[in-house]
Amino acid sequence: MRRRVWCETLAFEDLARPSIAALLSRYGVDLLLGVRPWQVAGVGEIVRRFQGAGVFVAVWPMLADEDGRWANTGTCTKFIALADELVAAVPFADELVIDLEPPFAQLARWREWRPTWRRTPSATAFRRARDAYATAIERWRTARRVTTAVLPLLAIELGGQWLQRVLGTPATELAVDRHSVMAYTSLFEGWSRGLVDRRRAEALLGTCARLSRRRFGARASISLGTVGPGAFGDEPSYRNVSELARDVALARGAGIDELSLFELGGILRRPPEEPWLEALCS
Repeated sequence: MRRRVWCETLAFEDLARPSIAALLSRYGVDLLLGVRPWQVAGVGEIVRRFQGAGVFVAVWPMLADEDGRWANTGTCTKFIALADELVAAVPFADELVIDLEPPFAQLARWREWRPTWRRTPSATAFRRARDAYATAIERWRTARRVTTAVLPLLAIELGGQWLQRVLGTPATELAVDRHSVMAYTSLFEGWSRGLVDRRRAEALLGTCARLSRRRFGARASISLGTVGPGAFGDEPSYRNVSELARDVALARGAGIDELSLFELGGILRRPPEEPWLEALCS
């Protein structure tokens, strides 16, 4: 079993506190460290600090929001350039994470129920981006683990790659070590406008985990959450630790052995007596 925690909202200055590295080391939890373009120069010190405490460190590049933030068809060239720069800065990082999501502005509209299907990439653009990511991943993977984060919709895609093209996020043909499906029950419920309650959110997680296992096999991983807000600043969060514990049980029951929790900043902002990492590692 492998347990991991995303880190998107903590400043590098906060991560310099020895207590944080010691906390992850104590529970044997990997750090998935978000890195923006303006942070590349300072990432080496953070990676070495956590590795020195015995923590496995993955670097997780993200573009500026105005450039799309995540890896997709439209951001392909800029994203690969950023990832190359990051790998050159920290060749000793244990892993590189490719976060495959539609551009930031587009996803912001979708979460408000304002779809923009007219922006679906052309078949040619999709194939070119897919091939470029595949080539880059082959290069990156020679010296480290490479994984993805993908939207839960990809677990239910049937018949080719049509949904990947709609989203602009090529995934299934990428030779990565794991695909981590973002099955966040708090978002299933909180962004559903009342259509999904907690019980239904759990059912969606269980279904997503089983389908992920069926589609990706041993490469299937699940991201759980959320404990605190991330890119949008207002993501709905777990009410309590017991909801996370239930999610862990559901994912494990579906045969998933690698789980990630979103995210470290949220954990550290909650009351210190709340045992989030204990629940993740149960």
